[in-house]
Amino acid sequence: MRPHHGAQLTATSSVGSYDARDRSISSHRSSAHNLAVGHDPNYNMIQSDTALEGLAERWHAYQAWWEKQYKEKPFYQLWTKSKWILLLSALLLLSYSGAAFAVSLGYILGHFEYSVVVLEFHRNLIYITLAGSCVGIFSALVGLVGIFRENRMWLSWYNLMLWPVFALYLSVGYIAFRRSKNHLRAHLKDEWVHSYSRDQRLLVQRNLKCCGYQDSTYFGEYDLRCFPMINLPGCQHKYNLYEDKLLTTCWTASFALVPLQLFVMIAALLCSNHVDGMLRSGRPGLKSFKEKKHRE
Repeated sequence: MRPHHGAQLTATSSVGSYDARDRSISSHRSSAHNLAVGHDPNYNMIQSDTALEGLAERWHAYQAWWEKQYKEKPFYQLWTKSKWILLLSALLLLSYSGAAFAVSLGYILGHFEYSVVVLEFHRNLIYITLAGSCVGIFSALVGLVGIFRENRMWLSWYNLMLWPVFALYLSVGYIAFRRSKNHLRAHLKDEWVHSYSRDQRLLVQRNLKCCGYQDSTYFGEYDLRCFPMINLPGCQHKYNLYEDKLLTTCWTASFALVPLQLFVMIAALLCSNHVDGMLRSGRPGLKSFKEKKHRE
């Protein structure tokens, strides 16, 4: 005997309703499971909670506990390892940027030997070093403010500013290395003969105490200290040695800063988001006690 057509539709709809109910129950269980293990993107305070009831109360209690910790414990006991690494890297950046600033400013003000020669023929290296050191010092100060205030916005700017510092320091090494290794002796002779002005030749002769290039009769600029019959050597040997030593010192120091700068950049990228040990609420309206203090 065949079943009635209406009865068949009723049975089918009942089965469909049971399947829909099972799917809703399973989806509810999966969402509850995700919430329990901490996969819910809108709720990340603690992983053991399975419901959102009382979230504001728990959040305020959590912030009150942290505020009490900040009042009772000394600051160094509340600092995380990431914060100490950030502090070390920022102080390291401040130290070698300050050293680079002192050296470049010393050459500009003429406090070093042959400063006028360096400033005349390597002005680009001096000014790039000065720019990199200034940006490095300012970046370190921004980072220190972000570290002590535990402010992620300041630390984000600190991360961005480290990239131009890296580029400026690296460019100094590249320019000096390329000039020192690309037929330096031939370039210096060609520049002396075809490019240098009278004042530039006199500047080299007076500072290095020489006359002419190969000897006093070979493209020498004559004055009271340099004339054809004087017993002074040519500038070729002294000038080559001085240029080679100066450029080698520049690219060695610049490339030595590269691993230090990479350490500072990697530390800033990895540790900026862990500057404190506080958990963050992903729900609007729930602010930490630090954010409330900053707004007040």
